[in-house]
Amino acid sequence: MGKLGIGAVTAAAVAVFALVPSREASAQDFGQAWIDRITHELEQERGPLTAKPLNVTGTAGVSYQYDNNIFLAPVKTKDSIIIPFVQADLNYGEPRFDIEASLLADYKRYIKEWHNSDDEERFFLRGRQTSARWNFEISEIIANVSDPAGLQFLNRVKRLVSTTVPKIAFDIGHNFAIEVSGNVQVVRFQSQPFDAAQDNNNFSVDVTGIYRSPWGWDVLANFGYYRIAYIDPSQIDCFGYFYRAGFRGNLLERLSVEALVGYQTIETDFFPDQHFIREGTAAGHVNLRYEISENMNLFFDAARGYVFWGNGDPFQLLDSFTAYFRYDWTETFWIAIRGVFEHAHTALDVSRKYYGGSINANYKFSRNFAANIGATFRAGDTDNMGGKVKFTDVIFGGGLAITF
Repeated sequence: MGKLGIGAVTAAAVAVFALVPSREASAQDFGQAWIDRITHELEQERGPLTAKPLNVTGTAGVSYQYDNNIFLAPVKTKDSIIIPFVQADLNYGEPRFDIEASLLADYKRYIKEWHNSDDEERFFLRGRQTSARWNFEISEIIANVSDPAGLQFLNRVKRLVSTTVPKIAFDIGHNFAIEVSGNVQVVRFQSQPFDAAQDNNNFSVDVTGIYRSPWGWDVLANFGYYRIAYIDPSQIDCFGYFYRAGFRGNLLERLSVEALVGYQTIETDFFPDQHFIREGTAAGHVNLRYEISENMNLFFDAARGYVFWGNGDPFQLLDSFTAYFRYDWTETFWIAIRGVFEHAHTALDVSRKYYGGSINANYKFSRNFAANIGATFRAGDTDNMGGKVKFTDVIFGGGLAITF
């Protein structure tokens, strides 16, 4: 049976990782704990699926945050935020089929900047079907949110983002397999000027040849095509190819790695003055999971590649690095530490940086009740032709949740 990789899915924050019921009311940028839970905390074992009964859980709670720069601007706007939220999770499995789903909905009530109060919804769905020689997986994540999220979504503005990741793998003999995957993303901002400047449909499709070594790890050769198509005809569309090779498997008993690195090209359509941009760069991704012990896990993700931008600037080259550490101190108490650094350079030579860190602690009073406290720091700058704009932000908060 083919094995499905994790790289493209981690980049999209969806797909091959299992969902577990979230008991926290995170004090970091709300919703980040939900994404971390999907992409990191319990990686689904590759191989035969296991039967499991239908399990549905629900969580409700409230979180309080004090944010000293809610717009991530040079001039700070401070506010307190009350966030009631609900979450529902579902999972079901048979020997050849399983399904996982999660919904997180919240309402952010700003005390001073009340006109910025808003609801947010995040939905994840993954289904898998397997046989003796092939398997198929499709994942969907829909986010109707306003929170900033790294350099691609640095502004606090309402947006709807849908990401669909289909993937199918076929065995060809005992040691070889073919994997075909795609990534379709629809981005719609819900206010001006962002909707006209950045709304887009972007997609990629790729084929991976896999050699399974006798030592339990895979050698990968990958080729793909992608396109960024903006909705506004005044924006400049672009497309490109990527050629990568890599490795997937366990380097050590507790250390698993997936890496695809190589070369990526990009070419724009014609600008109004009839010139276009064509370039290429080293690109790829590395995803690492180290099980330090039974109750300590470390994750590291790095990626480099071209992504959309807009605002008359057709693309940006984005470098991102994320480290995530979780320590289950006891059965009722855990801490998580997260760090991120991103750098982007656009087609028209605008350079931007974003970095941050957070620490969260969660304590379960009982099977159904939990409390969380935490702190987040984030900062960044934009350099446009020598003019630099900087921001810093600190968030403190905590919350209570009940699971049923």
